[in-house]
Amino acid sequence: MSESNIDLERVKREIDEEVQRQREGGTFDLAKEQELERAFLLFAPREGHGGAITSTLRGVDAAIYIDPVAPIESNQPAGRVVKQTLRKTTFWYFNWIAEQVTRALSTVAVALHLIEDELENVNERLNLVTIDATPIVEGPEGTSLDSWWVPQVLDAFEGSRGRVLVAACGDGWLVRRLLKHGSDAYGIDSRPGQIQRAQLLGADLRTDDLLDHLSHVAERRLQGVVLTGTTEGIYVTQRSLLLDRLEAVLASDGVLVVHAIHPDSLQGDAMPPALDFVGATPMRPQTWVDVLERRGYETSVDRGPGGSDFLVVARRPGLLTRS
Repeated sequence: MSESNIDLERVKREIDEEVQRQREGGTFDLAKEQELERAFLLFAPREGHGGAITSTLRGVDAAIYIDPVAPIESNQPAGRVVKQTLRKTTFWYFNWIAEQVTRALSTVAVALHLIEDELENVNERLNLVTIDATPIVEGPEGTSLDSWWVPQVLDAFEGSRGRVLVAACGDGWLVRRLLKHGSDAYGIDSRPGQIQRAQLLGADLRTDDLLDHLSHVAERRLQGVVLTGTTEGIYVTQRSLLLDRLEAVLASDGVLVVHAIHPDSLQGDAMPPALDFVGATPMRPQTWVDVLERRGYETSVDRGPGGSDFLVVARRPGLLTRS
């Protein structure tokens, strides 16, 4: 049992004990008990739920019960007697109304909690979409040391001193090339069995998903990130999340390199099977430029000789540390 659950159970137990003491002493009436219960519903955490909707529903739960017993306290000597008489003569009427309204509000509250549960299920499914392994898409021409864009990647990290992450690193060929070029590079790949043999060669390669890995990297820790085969298959909801996490982990003078398939080349059998499976459409080069420049990057774009892929190199000088 978690610490929060233990604290909640302790609070419940202390409330029950206090209610029992007050009842035995004859100083605790029904109105006080109901007031205490409403306060508990309003401020106590509900296990398994959170967020603004839950907080609002606590107030609904606390306000559902309508007390038909009106208070009779009065500053006037005869006021208490008058109020008590009125309460006795009208109690049956107000109690009948209170029961009807309380029953109706209870039904509404149950419906709202059902909606809350459904929203929680939807959020869980969306989180699965967001956190699930980022699809890796290989272009029809493949990637290797002979690829046209590799020299540009090496130039982008010329003289870099920080760590450089290579996503979808495969057997680590680009990581080793960057290491040889003087960059402190390491790679990740979420595909099973991709890096085991390559790890024996001494490169820092890890089996990890891109989005999950970035969420665990400290802010401003990376000098650069190379994305190849990782942006084509991500969902729309993942794209903003990816950019946010990249912005958090990149150093102030960091470099983002995006190598991707051009959507115009995806026709007929040239469409990678992975894209058919996820139902995603790669972003166009100009879209990358627009998105990155709005976030403060300075960008350059080059399209491959065959026109089937392109490379975006983005720098964001003077990136401010987030508060």
